[in-house]
Amino acid sequence: MLVTTRESTPCSLIRDPDAIKIPGSSTKSTRPTEVKYRVQDTSPRQIPSTSEMEEFFTGPEKQQQQLFIEKYNFDPMNDKPLPGRYEWVKLDDTKKS
Repeated sequence: MLVTTRESTPCSLIRDPDAIKIPGSSTKSTRPTEVKYRVQDTSPRQIPSTSEMEEFFTGPEKQQQQLFIEKYNFDPMNDKPLPGRYEWVKLDDTKKS
């Protein structure tokens, strides 16, 4: 007498019964209404103009510059050292052979 047993997952371990796959197939789902395409937003997007972008970033950019100047006593916009904590020394850009 040949006895065959089949291994199965206890029902208590199955979280989503609709997610059970068809035996022998890893690509098919048992859900007949499975969505295979992503819905795209077709509403028109408003792209800001250059002046709007400049206006938006001007405030935070100036704030970052001021924080940098206060921290490092150096004005990056004018490439100029300022009096303060650090002593700045200009380096020669030409390479000596």
